[in-house]
Amino acid sequence: MIYRLLIVGLLTLCSIPSFAKIGIGAGADVNPNAARLSVRGWFSKYAGLEIGFGPTASFDDFKFDDMSIQGKYFYALRYDRFSRTYLGAIARYTLVKDPFFDKDLPSAGVFGGKEWYLGRYRNQGVAVEAGLLYGKAKDSDLDWNWETGEQYNLTKKEFPAFISLSYKYYF
Repeated sequence: MIYRLLIVGLLTLCSIPSFAKIGIGAGADVNPNAARLSVRGWFSKYAGLEIGFGPTASFDDFKFDDMSIQGKYFYALRYDRFSRTYLGAIARYTLVKDPFFDKDLPSAGVFGGKEWYLGRYRNQGVAVEAGLLYGKAKDSDLDWNWETGEQYNLTKKEFPAFISLSYKYYF
């Protein structure tokens, strides 16, 4: 008798994530200046978190030699079985690989997005996100420019526009 109740309870709990899209997904994000592997978790119909890492390029040289880790918090404004519209906050920490700059670049911002659920069981998500970021780091040391013969301060800024395409597979 108790085994039957346990099996019915497990089947009931297992059916909730597939309908409500509450669960964990892994995938990739592509930005104009970054590519990240990420894990997204929806803990309720309306709240979720994501963490990702990957190579990043600064817009000064557009070489993918920096690394960044970013976290996102989501709050869904609208939810149905096939899509979710959300707003969120983003925090990013970029490890800058520059011989003349010895600081890392923290940044934060806000964004909005929409995720569509695809597949037979709606366990794949494709999302488009856009928002604003702000981050600035200034090196306190004065550096010598050998070409011009003068000293200068280095400043790195985060590109202010955040645009992302994302794919997640939900387990």
